[in-house]
Amino acid sequence: MQIIKEKLDIEESLNKKIKNMLKFLNIKSKIKRGNIINIPKTNLAYIEPHKLEINNITYLLFNECENVYINTLEKAIPLNKLEDYIKSHKANTKNK
Repeated sequence: MQIIKEKLDIEESLNKKIKNMLKFLNIKSKIKRGNIINIPKTNLAYIEPHKLEINNITYLLFNECENVYINTLEKAIPLNKLEDYIKSHKANTKNK
């Protein structure tokens, strides 16, 4: 069985939002680009999300999606709440 992976480009507006937020929070991290995974001669395809890792938490991001998923696709927060979520988690790890 052959599997084909193609890198996804990060949507410019999403990339800009994340970079500005990281700069404002003074966090050095990079977004790992997602992939489109296809299996030829089938109708199976999977979009692997872009990933951002901060304090052992993986944030999953999709182009044209207003939600950010935390570690898995089960828990989501709106993209505009991501900064507050990171701040609160950063404060909790300092207190431990």
